[in-house]
Amino acid sequence: MDNSHLNALRLGFSTGASNEIRRLGLQNYIKTQLQAQNPLTEPDFIRNGPKSLTELVMLREQNKSSGENQESLVKELTKVRFEWKAFYLQRCFETRNPLREKLNLFFQNHFVATLQSVKLPYWIFKYYETINNHSTGNYKTLVREMVYTNAMIKYLDNNQNKKGKSNENLARELLELFTLGEGNYTENDIKQTALALAGLTFGEEKGQYRPSLKDNSVKTVFQKSGNFIIDDVIERIFEQERTPYFISEKLLKWFFYDNPPPEKIQKYGALLKFHQFELMPFLNKLLEEECRNYTSGNQIKNPMIFLFQIHEDLNLKPNYKLMTFFLKNQGMDMFDQPNVKGWKGGRDWLTAQIYQDRKQLLDLIILGHPKYLSMLQRRLEKFDVGEISFQPKLNIVNRVNAASILSELTNRVVFNVDEEMQLALNQLLKYDFDPEADNADKAILNVYRFLAQSPEFQII
Repeated sequence: MDNSHLNALRLGFSTGASNEIRRLGLQNYIKTQLQAQNPLTEPDFIRNGPKSLTELVMLREQNKSSGENQESLVKELTKVRFEWKAFYLQRCFETRNPLREKLNLFFQNHFVATLQSVKLPYWIFKYYETINNHSTGNYKTLVREMVYTNAMIKYLDNNQNKKGKSNENLARELLELFTLGEGNYTENDIKQTALALAGLTFGEEKGQYRPSLKDNSVKTVFQKSGNFIIDDVIERIFEQERTPYFISEKLLKWFFYDNPPPEKIQKYGALLKFHQFELMPFLNKLLEEECRNYTSGNQIKNPMIFLFQIHEDLNLKPNYKLMTFFLKNQGMDMFDQPNVKGWKGGRDWLTAQIYQDRKQLLDLIILGHPKYLSMLQRRLEKFDVGEISFQPKLNIVNRVNAASILSELTNRVVFNVDEEMQLALNQLLKYDFDPEADNADKAILNVYRFLAQSPEFQII
């Protein structure tokens, strides 16, 4: 595989940025992406919906008084949540800043808060806006801002955490999943952190402390004491030895390795610590150095990269609601991870069922399947997905003969062509293949289908 294609997959969701990487050079491309303004506009379907739990309750009461049942409101909110997922996929697919969006998605999976639990799409929008605003800033600041989002407070039940009645959910996940990792704190640290979080509940735009619910006792966290609020505890957390290494390991997993080498975790953790948790210089160094390592096969493609890549390669017009449905079936339900630990990744992205679904999708796109397509259309009708159709087209630059076409396609989509694969490819596109024949495009698409269904295509 061409290096620019490989790095486009690593730094984004498809090979679409490969020409830009070649044009700017790897170092300048990464720098430009990380420094890019990445504006986020509130979509109308969010703007026109409830902004608080109070407004949601009022809507329910209005439904009752008007004779409408609660089921219609639930259906409407379900529809809006689905629209948000499709909106987000469109943002990622059409963005000029794929690295920023891939980084944002990493943090959404790191600081998990789900639509299903939070209920209010507006709160999820504000939570994502917080990630977008801080994902290349200071990591300590990002952690603090995430804790204060209404979505996180709701998802981890901190609205139930008050003086005299402690709820430890947010405290535990702050230490275990957001900053330090299991085994790098004590149960007492969790209890004391929960006390520091007592009284932090919903605010108009972000969480705020309610004085009547706040615990004003002296707390001791990591051997330091004071009448701490959560800001003070976060300062203590970022004094701990493990903190920079924990996040560097997760970033290496997200961008490059299902199983990062320990020496790389140490190297980049030390780098993040040196830069005092400033993400921009840390990411510039990590991404450039690892992208210059051209070994492949260290990571299984997540469903989003698989889906976006075939759309890019085949010049498909995206149906974002259909893509949302496919990703859910693949175990990558946007903003609705299965639990607070987020998508695990690695082998979880290539179970026998997921692999079969990927192959079936390629068959549907390239070979067509009218009955299945009709069934899918009916199943998704309630989500207003519109017409479901595919018109795949491959752009081949070196459309000279079988050898040039096979070389271009394999160089674009797979890392290794062994003898067995080469023999199969030579059977699909024989040496005397005529690129100008009436059925040439169909034959070339069938080669792509074979490559994209191969085990080699499933890895980066």
